[in-house]
Amino acid sequence: MSALSAKRDVRRQPGEVLSFPVEENTKIYEGALVSVNAAGYLVNATDAANDLFIGVADETADNSSGADGAIECKVRIGGVIDVASAATLSIANVGDPVYVADNQTIDLAANLTNDVLVGRVVNFVSANKVRVALVSPGR
Repeated sequence: MSALSAKRDVRRQPGEVLSFPVEENTKIYEGALVSVNAAGYLVNATDAANDLFIGVADETADNSSGADGAIECKVRIGGVIDVASAATLSIANVGDPVYVADNQTIDLAANLTNDVLVGRVVNFVSANKVRVALVSPGR
């Protein structure tokens, strides 16, 4: 395909909040860190191989008794959030990448197995709480 030589009408969708189908037997709470698993369904974020961190649940979604994709959950992607850290951090960690420990906690790569990237520390709050600029889905 060649480069544009005239204007083109492009469908756009604001990227702040998107909906994702939820994995079967899964309950996601508003505010949880969430990932998409290898099958393409939204799950609570964990340090799991083949999961891709997506963002923060913008609502509670209970698919505890539903099949894969029976419901969707709105997810806020991008931005900066306050998040708890399993590691003891300092101001020297500003700029460091951080990874999923669980659906409410980040950690440093040295303490994890699969290194599911959440984003980078942009502000130090306390030894166990930082502000993180979330990575865009797809890294």
